[in-house]
Amino acid sequence: MKYYVPLAIVIALHAVFLLLDAYSITHLDSAMHLGGGVALALCLYGMLACAVGKGWCPDPGLPLSLILVVALVATGAVCWEFYEWLSDYYLGTRLQPSVVDTIKDLGLGLLGGMLYALYIGIARRTGKQGMAESSKCRALRAEG
Repeated sequence: MKYYVPLAIVIALHAVFLLLDAYSITHLDSAMHLGGGVALALCLYGMLACAVGKGWCPDPGLPLSLILVVALVATGAVCWEFYEWLSDYYLGTRLQPSVVDTIKDLGLGLLGGMLYALYIGIARRTGKQGMAESSKCRALRAEG
């Protein structure tokens, strides 16, 4: 599976949820923010692994890689909440009903990124996955 597929699925689900007004269901909103954090972390880690595998950048090592991914997920969560605010302000949607909801969404996105980083950290420490040896990058290199 290509590293961007989970992120594309989350964005497609977002469009469906908007059409169905499903974000009014609190648990779906929370699940989407948690899943979005995981999907973004998976995408970012895949991009980093591919860049290292192709020799575009040196392997930053496990701790720095995970810090970078989590920091970028946090940045992505902030950008997503800014998008929600813009949508509410200019399009009249109700994606951010309160400040509490916004903070909860930011926390869940960050938690998703941290959970994926924890998974990668455990997988790399047990020898199941390496940055440069990533099967994702090998598959992408074989495709073109």
